Amino acid sequence: MTGPAAGGGGLVRPYVRTRGLTSPSHDELRLESLVTAAVNRPYAGGLTPDERAVLDLCRPSEALSVSEIAAYLGQPPTLVKILVSGLADHGHVATFTPPATSEVTVLERVLHGLRALPA
Repeated sequence: MTGPAAGGGGLVRPYVRTRGLTSPSHDELRLESLVTAAVNRPYAGGLTPDERAVLDLCRPSEALSVSEIAAYLGQPPTLVKILVSGLADHGHVATFTPPATSEVTVLERVLHGLRALPA
């Protein structure tokens, strides 16, 4: 679970990237949770390169899911959840987690969408 160091060579372990945190402070964050940058962002000084990378991806007008952010950054989703939680704690981003749906509901929606496609 190592990746290239932001802005340089070498490898950096995930717990170093998260300042030693091993779990997100927001338990409700899931892969499908949406993240937007705060409209009036506080001063972003003192952020790590990874936190700045998350902020650079997020826009106030366009939400990205945690999984999309992880894919764009090439980082594990758990690491991104920890970064997003920290940014939310300091008012840099807002998060929204859609209500959980059962697998049956999701499959029914997929089936309905497939049936609606032109033949």
